[in-house]
Amino acid sequence: MDTSKKYIRMCSLAKEIQKKWVFQSGDFVYNPAFEKVEVLLYPGNNSINYIWLPRQDQLQEICIAFFMHNLRISKFEASLKFLEWYSGRLRYAFEHGLKNGNDFIDPGEELLLNRAMIMMHWRKWNGENWVKALAT
Repeated sequence: MDTSKKYIRMCSLAKEIQKKWVFQSGDFVYNPAFEKVEVLLYPGNNSINYIWLPRQDQLQEICIAFFMHNLRISKFEASLKFLEWYSGRLRYAFEHGLKNGNDFIDPGEELLLNRAMIMMHWRKWNGENWVKALAT
C-alpha cells in the first residue's frame, strides 16, 4: 500500500475520487490532525477530515463501476474491459515510463489513480497538481 507523501498529496487533491469513498473496515486514511497514516477499523470521527488513500483493489472497483455505467455492460464484462485497459497502461508504463514533472509515476496505486483520473475526469497528475489532460 502506497503511503508516500506524494500519494497522499495526489489523493487529497483528487476530489472526485474522495467523493466516492464509502467506508470499509481496513481503509487507509491520512489524518491531517496528527499528520500520520491510519487504518480505520470502524467509521472514524466525522469531525476529522480524513484523506482516503484508496488501495489498488478499491481503485479497480471504481474503474469497473465506471465501465459498467458508461458502457452499460455486466460486472464480468467490465472486469475484463478493466483488465485489458489496465494491462495496456502497465505495459506502456514499463516500456516508456510515465514522467510527470520531475518524478516518474510508479506502478500500483499512483499509476492506477493517475489513469483513472484521466479516464473518468480528464485530469492528469503533473507532479504538483491535477491538470486538464488533453489526451490519454
